[in-house]
Amino acid sequence: MKKYLIPAAIFLCFVGLYLGYSNIKNSNYIFLPVWDIRHYIDISEIGYQVYPCTPGIEYPAGKICGNAGWYPFWPIVAKLIRPLTGDSSQITFIGLAFLFTLLSFLMVFRFMEKNFGLKEAVISTLALAFSPGSFYFLTGFPYALFIFLFILYLFLLYRPPDLNRDIGLFAVAVAISLTYPSGILLALIPFIWNIISKHREKVSFCTPGYWLSMAKYIIPFILGLLLLWSYFHFKFDDFFLQLHFQAKYQRTWAVPFWIIFKSLTQYPIFSPENAVILWYGLTFLLFIPYKIRTELWVAALVLYLFSPATGTTMSIYRHYLILLPCYMIIGASPRPRWFKLAFVLAGLVLAITVLFPLFISNRLI
Repeated sequence: MKKYLIPAAIFLCFVGLYLGYSNIKNSNYIFLPVWDIRHYIDISEIGYQVYPCTPGIEYPAGKICGNAGWYPFWPIVAKLIRPLTGDSSQITFIGLAFLFTLLSFLMVFRFMEKNFGLKEAVISTLALAFSPGSFYFLTGFPYALFIFLFILYLFLLYRPPDLNRDIGLFAVAVAISLTYPSGILLALIPFIWNIISKHREKVSFCTPGYWLSMAKYIIPFILGLLLLWSYFHFKFDDFFLQLHFQAKYQRTWAVPFWIIFKSLTQYPIFSPENAVILWYGLTFLLFIPYKIRTELWVAALVLYLFSPATGTTMSIYRHYLILLPCYMIIGASPRPRWFKLAFVLAGLVLAITVLFPLFISNRLI
């Protein structure tokens, strides 16, 4: 029963911490449809809407307003479940966030316990629960769903091959790419895993079978995005509507290390952005050598650099939540247990003293 009771206990402590803090501050902000959550709710209730921006009223200013910048799988799941909650979108989104967070804790714990051991599983789950921005899992943002799909994909990927596994991997990959913009980057995991596996089997990369096998894993991640853009083409006559919509947010490609350097030197070291940049960045530095699979830590590093590569660190404190391999790196590390727990505690301190107070005061986007 340990594989259920321990992650469930961590989940209860996690929920109790943030709900207790909110109660002390007499705040229900964690349950409100703020920022992007409002768009996810609108998509689930009325679908995608696109219209010309009203100058001086809608922010940020641009040519296209509406909700075309947000991905559909989270709203679709909520729409399917909403009839069970009396058609309450708020209850549905929050209830699903709690459910997927609990399932994620259970599955991450099981994955780590199976591959590394009980103590490693406990620390990885604690790292997931008490990372600096982890309270976003309990909100109407799609992060709990994304982590659930992420760990589900890993369970399927490392199973012995069969038809059910292949169908599951295909469906979950499409769902991941329809849940969050950087979801498509998870295609790196099967890509690198396939290269390593074929190399061990001494399969030549010049054979058609090699590339057909690779395509089987990569295409579903691309397909999700193509489905969304095709929908925009048929409904709004704009295949690249999402890119045109995002233009007003002024995200431009940049060298991620330069963006991180500017953030660390121009803003307080314990600003929300810098706090998470340092915490996740130190994960890669302090816990070398990595005991997790190569494809996992490489994907985590790419995800770490992807957000600043768009030219800004805005909202990076929640973008980094999906760095699931980072929590695994901490748990599986050969470092002393007290050191790993101290690092997790540092993340919790940052959450309680910096990020969460700003969040419930409506100051984190």
